Amino acid sequence: MGGERQDRKKVKFPASFIGDAKGTGTVRNLSTSGCKIESPVPVQAEQLLVLRLFILHEPEPIVIDVAAVRWVSEASFGVEFLKVKASDQRRLEVYHASLSVS
Repeated sequence: MGGERQDRKKVKFPASFIGDAKGTGTVRNLSTSGCKIESPVPVQAEQLLVLRLFILHEPEPIVIDVAAVRWVSEASFGVEFLKVKASDQRRLEVYHASLSVS
Protein backbone atom coordinates (compact mmCIF):
# COMPACT_ATOMS: atom_id res chain seq x y z
CA MET A 1 0.00 0.00 0.00
CA GLY A 2 2.78 2.43 0.92
CA GLY A 3 3.37 4.06 -2.48
CA GLU A 4 -0.26 4.72 -3.38
CA ARG A 5 -0.65 8.08 -1.70
CA GLN A 6 1.20 10.92 -3.28
CA ASP A 7 3.92 12.63 -1.30
CA ARG A 8 1.72 14.25 1.36
CA LYS A 9 3.28 16.80 3.66
CA LYS A 10 1.84 18.25 6.87
CA VAL A 11 0.77 21.86 6.52
CA LYS A 12 -1.57 24.31 8.20
CA PHE A 13 -3.06 27.16 6.21
CA PRO A 14 -6.57 28.44 5.46
CA ALA A 15 -8.65 27.49 2.45
CA SER A 16 -12.07 28.41 1.14
CA PHE A 17 -14.32 26.44 -1.18
CA ILE A 18 -17.42 26.95 -3.27
CA GLY A 19 -19.37 24.63 -5.54
CA ASP A 20 -21.47 21.71 -4.31
CA ALA A 21 -20.60 22.93 -0.79
CA LYS A 22 -19.47 26.33 0.42
CA GLY A 23 -17.29 27.26 3.37
CA THR A 24 -13.82 27.57 4.81
CA GLY A 25 -11.41 25.23 6.46
CA THR A 26 -7.79 24.49 7.28
CA VAL A 27 -5.56 22.46 4.97
CA ARG A 28 -3.77 19.87 7.13
CA ASN A 29 -1.78 17.94 4.54
CA LEU A 30 -0.92 18.58 0.93
CA SER A 31 0.38 16.80 -2.12
CA THR A 32 0.62 18.16 -5.63
CA SER A 33 -2.59 16.30 -6.53
CA GLY A 34 -4.78 16.70 -3.45
CA CYS A 35 -5.16 17.71 0.17
CA LYS A 36 -6.93 17.08 3.46
CA ILE A 37 -9.15 19.89 4.75
CA GLU A 38 -10.50 20.23 8.29
CA SER A 39 -13.83 22.03 8.20
CA PRO A 40 -17.09 22.16 10.14
CA VAL A 41 -18.95 22.37 6.81
CA PRO A 42 -20.57 19.06 5.82
CA VAL A 43 -19.51 17.74 2.42
CA GLN A 44 -20.19 14.47 0.64
CA ALA A 45 -17.97 12.19 -1.42
CA GLU A 46 -17.96 13.00 -5.13
CA GLN A 47 -18.98 16.63 -4.63
CA LEU A 48 -17.04 19.08 -6.82
CA LEU A 49 -15.47 22.19 -5.34
CA VAL A 50 -13.44 25.22 -6.38
CA LEU A 51 -10.67 25.67 -3.81
CA ARG A 52 -8.65 28.71 -2.85
CA LEU A 53 -5.50 27.85 -0.90
CA PHE A 54 -4.21 30.78 1.16
CA ILE A 55 -0.54 29.89 1.51
CA LEU A 56 1.64 32.05 3.75
CA HIS A 57 3.82 34.57 1.87
CA GLU A 58 1.89 34.09 -1.37
CA PRO A 59 0.33 37.33 -2.63
CA GLU A 60 -2.61 35.52 -4.24
CA PRO A 61 -4.33 32.28 -3.27
CA ILE A 62 -3.59 29.21 -5.37
CA VAL A 63 -6.85 28.34 -7.12
CA ILE A 64 -7.87 24.74 -7.78
CA ASP A 65 -10.52 25.04 -10.49
CA VAL A 66 -12.03 21.60 -9.89
CA ALA A 67 -11.44 19.39 -6.85
CA ALA A 68 -13.43 16.22 -6.14
CA VAL A 69 -14.19 15.13 -2.58
CA ARG A 70 -12.81 11.58 -2.31
CA TRP A 71 -13.43 10.79 1.36
CA VAL A 72 -15.15 12.33 4.36
CA SER A 73 -14.63 11.79 8.09
CA GLU A 74 -16.09 13.63 11.08
CA ALA A 75 -14.57 17.09 10.70
CA SER A 76 -12.35 16.67 7.67
CA PHE A 77 -12.36 15.53 4.07
CA GLY A 78 -9.92 14.72 1.31
CA VAL A 79 -9.97 16.15 -2.18
CA GLU A 80 -8.28 15.24 -5.44
CA PHE A 81 -7.27 18.13 -7.67
CA LEU A 82 -8.83 17.49 -11.09
CA LYS A 83 -8.31 20.80 -12.89
CA VAL A 84 -5.67 23.41 -12.10
CA LYS A 85 -4.32 26.19 -14.32
CA ALA A 86 -0.69 25.57 -15.29
CA SER A 87 0.50 28.70 -13.42
CA ASP A 88 -1.26 27.64 -10.21
CA GLN A 89 0.01 24.06 -10.59
CA ARG A 90 3.58 25.40 -10.86
CA ARG A 91 3.12 27.53 -7.72
CA LEU A 92 1.70 24.51 -5.90
CA GLU A 93 4.64 22.32 -6.94
CA VAL A 94 7.20 24.95 -5.89
CA TYR A 95 5.49 25.41 -2.51
CA HIS A 96 5.20 21.64 -1.99
CA ALA A 97 8.85 21.12 -2.85
CA SER A 98 9.84 23.76 -0.27
CA LEU A 99 8.13 21.85 2.56
CA SER A 100 9.99 19.47 4.81
CA VAL A 101 8.88 15.85 4.69
CA SER A 102 6.43 15.05 7.48
